[in-house]
Amino acid sequence: MFQHLANSLVPLFSLIALGAVLGRKTDFFDGRALSGLVTTVGIPALLLHSVLSMDMNIGQMGELVAITVVWIVVMALVTAAVLRLAGFPVRDYLPALVHPNTGNMGVPVCYALFGPQSLGLAMVISSVIQISHFTLGIGCLSKQFSLAALVRNGPVLALAAGAGLLATETTLPAPVMTTLDMLGSITVPIMLMQLGSSIANLRLSGGREMLWPVAFSFYRPLAGLGVAWLVLLFWPLGQAQAQIFLVQCAMPVAVMSYVLAVRYHGPAQAIALTIPLSVVVSLAVAIAFSV
Repeated sequence: MFQHLANSLVPLFSLIALGAVLGRKTDFFDGRALSGLVTTVGIPALLLHSVLSMDMNIGQMGELVAITVVWIVVMALVTAAVLRLAGFPVRDYLPALVHPNTGNMGVPVCYALFGPQSLGLAMVISSVIQISHFTLGIGCLSKQFSLAALVRNGPVLALAAGAGLLATETTLPAPVMTTLDMLGSITVPIMLMQLGSSIANLRLSGGREMLWPVAFSFYRPLAGLGVAWLVLLFWPLGQAQAQIFLVQCAMPVAVMSYVLAVRYHGPAQAIALTIPLSVVVSLAVAIAFSV
């Protein structure tokens, strides 16, 4: 199990470190061009390829989608109340504290803990979180929500197309799938290197600026886990599904939250600092599940 975790996490931290070096030595990550490339091309291709590669029945998929939506709603309500009590702008911080890194972190961790049979279930949860990034996340950070913009949103269109193709049992030609795979493969490396660049260029004036990022680093995994446990009390799942659901909800702050904060001028530096700190807490939760 620890070898699988190492195999998943060493590349992740290596890309963050590479991004930190490049961010200090080059101007590769200046501006919003890379973020736009990831959100408009890379993520839609990655999601469509992932949905079409899944092997599960529609009933399992629907139940996981529904319970994940319920979890997002409850987690958002709890987090909004916490942020108001702490005096933070809710719209700026809500997406980062609600959305876990279920993709490039959660999926590998579920594989390490539960084996290859967990991948499809973990990917369904991750897909719902991705939709929430581009609805709840963008709606909060841009201070507006447009149904027309949602309908035109690349990841949402990709997931709708994938669901339609699955429902009609339509198989895309192998060259098309290969193209989607290649386009989607640019997404995670760019996101991780952008994160490393932002961390390397943080400018903190003192220890007080670390206080809230540290607190948020504990809040995101532990509150996510607690809300997931509460939801499961009222909506029990099978043992395997419940374990995957709990682990995914306990993942750290998502790299996508940082990418969207950069694009919409949110608190990108605070989020960038929170991500690696929350990874440590999430790993402790994952290890607890493995014992």
